[in-house]
Amino acid sequence: MTIKRLIQKAFVGGQWYVGYRRKGDTKYSVIETPKDMWIADPTMFAANGEHYLFVEVYENKKKKAAIGYYHFENNVPVYKGLIIENSYHMSYPCVFEYNGEFYMIPESSANDSITLYRAEHFPDKWVKETDLLKGEKYVDSTVYRHGNDLGLLSYKAIKGSWQLVSFSLDMEQKVLKKENVLDYKENIGRPAGYIFAGNKRPAQDCRKKYGENLLIYEVDSFSPYSEHLIKTVGANQIETLKPYDRVHTYTDDGTFEVIDLFKEKIDLMHGAKIFCRAYLRK
Repeated sequence: MTIKRLIQKAFVGGQWYVGYRRKGDTKYSVIETPKDMWIADPTMFAANGEHYLFVEVYENKKKKAAIGYYHFENNVPVYKGLIIENSYHMSYPCVFEYNGEFYMIPESSANDSITLYRAEHFPDKWVKETDLLKGEKYVDSTVYRHGNDLGLLSYKAIKGSWQLVSFSLDMEQKVLKKENVLDYKENIGRPAGYIFAGNKRPAQDCRKKYGENLLIYEVDSFSPYSEHLIKTVGANQIETLKPYDRVHTYTDDGTFEVIDLFKEKIDLMHGAKIFCRAYLRK
């Protein structure tokens, strides 16, 4: 790691924001949050003619995140509150439907698990179904549908390299089966939202900074899983009222498109905060 990158990690902080727009519009509107809270990792999901936005909700006083949601009312997302909270940090709520029921897999790498939740009452009451995987740190697990089958992509660090692992997801037995692994020498494969347009997968460019750019891969095959990079999207390509420095996640439900954006700022305590946050997540 270069001295420049070490300095950035130690002293460049900032905050994540979430922007939304109707498909076909050009400019994203950014959701305002209270000073002591920020949101990231958006997931759009449409159900019963309504539009919902599920997010990571980070509260500064708790020094960890939980899962919350917004309901679109008159084309504007309205915050409704937290829906899943644990003693450990959670993020990246992946929501999907199976046989008329709604499920969610939030990221719970801080708990060394890939955990499945079911909606007892959608969208605001969720219960844990099972740990699909335990004892490994996978991040940003993303469910996709291929024909009649469900698959899951997840990401992990392996001694200085990274792996995108594809699983089959058996929802009758509630089990994962590892299918194949893509290896990356650079940190460029971390999932960043649902597969869209049939075979386009968003991912994060984390080579220099966490979530610096949005990468778009085209899926060549779902079984065995393979892909190739076709596009890089920087924050300077996203039209908003004010400029942002990073773009991290993309999601849409056919009506609304949502991204998250990071605004950098100098923070002399940033390195210490990261250390403390990592310690508290254990």
